[in-house]
Amino acid sequence: MISLFWITVGIGALWLVLFAGSLLQIKRMPRIRPARGASHGRLPRVSVIIPARNEEANIITCLESLLSQDHTDIEVIVVDDGSEDKTADLVARVARGDYRVRLVSAEELPAGWMGKCHAIHQGVTRGRPSGEWLLFVDADTVHESQSISAPLQVAIDRGVDMISIIPHLEAGSFWERLMQPTMAALISMFNNPARINNPDLPDVFANGQFIMVRREAYERAGGHEAVRGKVLEDVELARAVVASGGRNFFAMGRDLLTTRMYTSLKSLSEGWSKNFFMILQSRLPKVVLAGCAVVILSLWPALVGLGSLVALGTGWRPWPTAWLWAAVGIYALVTSFQATLRGLNRWYPRYAFLAPLANAMAMWILLRSARRHRAGSGVSWKGRVVFDDKEDADGKK
Repeated sequence: MISLFWITVGIGALWLVLFAGSLLQIKRMPRIRPARGASHGRLPRVSVIIPARNEEANIITCLESLLSQDHTDIEVIVVDDGSEDKTADLVARVARGDYRVRLVSAEELPAGWMGKCHAIHQGVTRGRPSGEWLLFVDADTVHESQSISAPLQVAIDRGVDMISIIPHLEAGSFWERLMQPTMAALISMFNNPARINNPDLPDVFANGQFIMVRREAYERAGGHEAVRGKVLEDVELARAVVASGGRNFFAMGRDLLTTRMYTSLKSLSEGWSKNFFMILQSRLPKVVLAGCAVVILSLWPALVGLGSLVALGTGWRPWPTAWLWAAVGIYALVTSFQATLRGLNRWYPRYAFLAPLANAMAMWILLRSARRHRAGSGVSWKGRVVFDDKEDADGKK
């Protein structure tokens, strides 16, 4: 029992180190913000391509925000990817009122293609974009007035060929506010922006909700056809751009872009099961490492701290009273660290005390994602069963 106490103390000390490191990473994280009181110079034309499948709840808001940009030299190509709702009708209505918007109906999904990759490919090939830069955004994103001009100016100033930003994660329901910050934190644990933006290191990452790429670099990399069978097409596209001689840049863009990815626990579970394992590069050692981190950094302090509270309340003394209060204090410290980090990232800090539950559920989603991808059974997403790479509907290569 004594050794368990000192393990708890050690975890508390580890949290101090991790908290300091997280604060440093947040401080060093590149951020792209609107230029207050300043205007950008003349910027090149941008073609925005939006793959949309059953997005009637989001597409109008997305389009209205894009059409209100301060950078007006844009065109917006929406690719209707076999929607079964009113998505196409809504886009057509907007297109009739604004010449900058065009609707492309995607052809039937060919074998070996992911739906999103094929839709974007259709937007590029059949939509015939005229921009020097291409911008791929999801239909559930909402854009501030400089969400195009600010990243574009940064890309030009830094001489990069591809830039991707992380939006503010909006959450409406209890499960979203509980889970989304935890999923984002686990992903950031394995994707350090300082390494991603260092051209001398092999680390590559991108966020498919917002990818802006120089058209020449995109075509040189083979476009989405080069990653047509990949579930994690955003990261694979970044790898293709870098492999073909381009430079990639990754930054925080919470002041430019907002998204609400999921609206229920079911959609959240299905959505993250689709790609969570792939985000960890489909490596079981990383799954094991993530599991160990969850147990050591989240579940252990909670179980010991709450157990100590029970012991103090019932009079049971497995440890000296001072040690029990110390264990409770360590749990309170860990919770305060998590609340602080959530607050700095605008990640609903009042849900921090439920982080152990969120982490346990995140591990369940990760294991589910790993099992399905390794078994070739795929995951259901927007009415389609998704398989990675060259897997067919029978899970065969």
